[in-house]
Amino acid sequence: MGNRSDGTPRGMPELIGRGQHFDAIWRAYRMAADGRATVVALAGEPGIGKTHLLAALAAHGAADGAIVLRGSASEAAGMPPYLPFLEALGGYIRATPPERLRAQAGELAPVLATILPELPTRIGALAPGYPLPAEQARLRLYEAIGFFLAAAAEGSPLILILDDLHWVDAASLDLLAHLIRVQPTIRLLLAGAYRPGEATENPALTRALAELSRLRALTIVEITPLDRSALADLASARLAAPLAPDVLAALHQKSEGNPFFAEELLRDWRESGAIIETGAIWRATPGLAASLPATIAAVVHQRLSRLDPATGALLQTAAIIGRRFDAPFLSQVAGLGDEQTEDLLQGGVRARLLGVDGDGTYAFGHDTVRECLYGDVTPVRRRRLHGFIGRAIEARGAAHTSRQLAELAFHFKNSGDRARGARYSRLAGDQAAATYAFVEATVHYREALDLLDADVAERGPVLLSLGEAASLANAEADAVAAFEESETIFLRDHDPVAAARGARGAGRSAWRQELTAQARTAFERGLAHLDGRDSREAVEIMVDLAGLLGVSQQRQQEGVVVGRRALTLAQRLGERSLETAARRALGDVLIRGNDFAAGLPLLEAALSAAIEEDDPAIAAECCSALFHAFYWLGDLRRAWAMLDQRLTFARRSNDLHQLRHVYAWQTMQLAHQGRWAEAAATLDTAQLLVERLPNPEAQGFLQVVRGTLAWLQGDYETAETYARRVVGIFRTLGPGALLWYLAPLGILQIKRGKIEEALATFAEVEGLLAAQQSGTVQAADALSWLGAGAVLLRDRERAARSFGQLLPFAGRHTDFLVDRVLGELATVLGDWPAGEGYLAAAEAQARAGGDRIELPNVLAAQGRLAGARGGPGAVARARDLLDAALAHYDELGMAGEAARVRAELRQFAIPPAARPRPALPGGLSAREAEVLRLVATGRSNRAIAAELSLSERTIGNHLTNIFNKLGIDNRAAATAFALRNDLA
Repeated sequence: MGNRSDGTPRGMPELIGRGQHFDAIWRAYRMAADGRATVVALAGEPGIGKTHLLAALAAHGAADGAIVLRGSASEAAGMPPYLPFLEALGGYIRATPPERLRAQAGELAPVLATILPELPTRIGALAPGYPLPAEQARLRLYEAIGFFLAAAAEGSPLILILDDLHWVDAASLDLLAHLIRVQPTIRLLLAGAYRPGEATENPALTRALAELSRLRALTIVEITPLDRSALADLASARLAAPLAPDVLAALHQKSEGNPFFAEELLRDWRESGAIIETGAIWRATPGLAASLPATIAAVVHQRLSRLDPATGALLQTAAIIGRRFDAPFLSQVAGLGDEQTEDLLQGGVRARLLGVDGDGTYAFGHDTVRECLYGDVTPVRRRRLHGFIGRAIEARGAAHTSRQLAELAFHFKNSGDRARGARYSRLAGDQAAATYAFVEATVHYREALDLLDADVAERGPVLLSLGEAASLANAEADAVAAFEESETIFLRDHDPVAAARGARGAGRSAWRQELTAQARTAFERGLAHLDGRDSREAVEIMVDLAGLLGVSQQRQQEGVVVGRRALTLAQRLGERSLETAARRALGDVLIRGNDFAAGLPLLEAALSAAIEEDDPAIAAECCSALFHAFYWLGDLRRAWAMLDQRLTFARRSNDLHQLRHVYAWQTMQLAHQGRWAEAAATLDTAQLLVERLPNPEAQGFLQVVRGTLAWLQGDYETAETYARRVVGIFRTLGPGALLWYLAPLGILQIKRGKIEEALATFAEVEGLLAAQQSGTVQAADALSWLGAGAVLLRDRERAARSFGQLLPFAGRHTDFLVDRVLGELATVLGDWPAGEGYLAAAEAQARAGGDRIELPNVLAAQGRLAGARGGPGAVARARDLLDAALAHYDELGMAGEAARVRAELRQFAIPPAARPRPALPGGLSAREAEVLRLVATGRSNRAIAAELSLSERTIGNHLTNIFNKLGIDNRAAATAFALRNDLA
């Protein structure tokens, strides 16, 4: 067939002036075809040619053997959630043999059928899936779609085209990001187009693009206007002859390089006689100057005005239906025969206003065409047509799909039929919530409320549903308002149990915003509504209240009382899931009250039950509490392992609130290993997540972690800046929250020589402590910071006071090992035996728990004690301990502490490099000899790393050096050498 002048094969969409853009798109396709899931997004203004490039991708991809699926969104209200995926996957399901569909859907077919009603009609009836909590069920749906697409792409690459991304719903965009995140090796290209100006009005799109960019899976192709040369080629291709220079200049000036505008102008000029072909060139007539509309809409209106009136009227009716429609349905709405409708529609096709698919579905060629037609319909006729369309959809049957429900709600709302509009809006909201599209559900519920009278009983349930959907969409302030209004209506209608549900919802959403006083009031209102009834609702509210009191308000004694009441009632009701929730809440509060003996068994039992019941949300909460328990016990190995479990369950729950601290703590875990680059990347992930939550506590904790990273790396100025920012955030959340985070500012002020400011900070901490319950983990945390301040200040009076206050918490781990602080305080007080005892206990705890940051802190403290105590061999011991601490600090990249230790070593007469050391056999270093000794005991690299609090990679490097120095190549020979030379 040959190629056109633009280089494209005949039969393929033209690429006039778009070769460079298409090359970028095709590179993304090749990457996807090679097994790396990729997204390419075309960005450009309306009419710039994005859809044309997507069509070219589809044609070239199909020619290359790819499976091409298409879906789009619409600006019109009434669009159901997941519409682009419904269209794309629905088309695939209709075109694929049932046997292949059955194999590709597999066991997840019932899950897919929740949004793809075509599936059971193709492969047969499906057994219903088992019910799951909303968050978990949404994740299961996303996983099912991911597996389905992966199966479809096994034989051929898959191109999924999603046009008009700026109008795509939040649920579809969340699904899109999930697919790329969890299926990175699927042979899938997701190709979409969006208008940058309108994209900013869709926060979900902004969020999705940021996530895809972070995953390095996004290519954005900016589609720019055509230059004059490309416009000349476009005109020649459309008119089969070139334009005269003055006509081309007018085209370039008016269209500004916009291809759609240019093509509409050319059609308008030719139809109106503004240009004529003479001598194989299109020249201007006197009418051209009068035929220069200023906008795309204006030129479209001019072309519409020349249509046959009957065709124009029918297209107006079609515009009310939507961007896509089928002729039989349009005939029904318009009251015309099928043949007459088809004849009139062909007029729109000939005018290039409509296109028709292979299955007979019509679509407007551009949104501007539909918008112009819709705007030309009078308000009275528009309402009447919306009513006709709604009743026609209604007549199709009672079992409506999510798309039909959304359309029914839209059309009846705009028809003036308030009763039907409210009913279908509520049903559309329920359907959207059932498919986990919570943002879309809130829109439908609000529309239902707008259509319901203020005094009708139906408002209460709709408001309750709105509150639940808003909370799941992380719109907590909106959720509180909806729940509180539902509570008022239920009380008016004498339904105290439903009122209690509304109060609980308001309390939980307030709590998620750290509005703890408001949350407590709401929970107490809910219990008052129940008036002592033994019910599930009472247990649920008491579980929440116990956690609020004991965790957020630091009122552990009150929280324990409420938690025990909740557990007793749950046991009396005999509902295991309630018992699990109550055990989790009570165990967490007991731990925070420093009663680990009572709290740990409750938490471990709750976690086992949650895993058995397959409740990832409760399991994540159990893991969160157990993580803190092990952290405060100083067992960091178990704490980090529990953090990994927490992440697994939090992801499965698909609840952002469950993830609010996980990545921040993962950052801390990486910092404990000196993996600063990975820590920074993980912190960026945490930032993206926290930005989506209306939770100041989570945002504040992120600043805590940023400051901690700066602190550990010795950048005390930056750390102080973050600490001040943190104090400002938590001061607004109340004294209980502030107490956790105020004291570190004082330590940084000391390190930066701001002693008076530090003393003022510590005075405020002491005042906050006096107002809080004593004996709690939070008290231990604040007291350990005050103790560390007394050590830095060398203040014996403060040290004596801190020592006595910290003693009840010996063996605990707050932000420090408490025993290490006690040992340093004893050193300040000159109590050498006590200091040595506590520091020895701290060293053992750091080694056993794998605390790589506290271990060098302990070694340095032991060195300082040895130097301060004096006596025979004290200087050598101090040097050795400080040297050992320095090695750890250098390995971890803790520059500030390393500099401090180097300064302390310089105070000794002999610098570290010049000190005489006993010669070791084979030229081994002291560290290599220590590693060799442990190899000779039969320990693995992992066990040696744990023993020495080093990374496994570092141990491997040491062994390589040992083998090279000794001329051996295995552990048996190394063991023999160690035994011969008395190293083991």
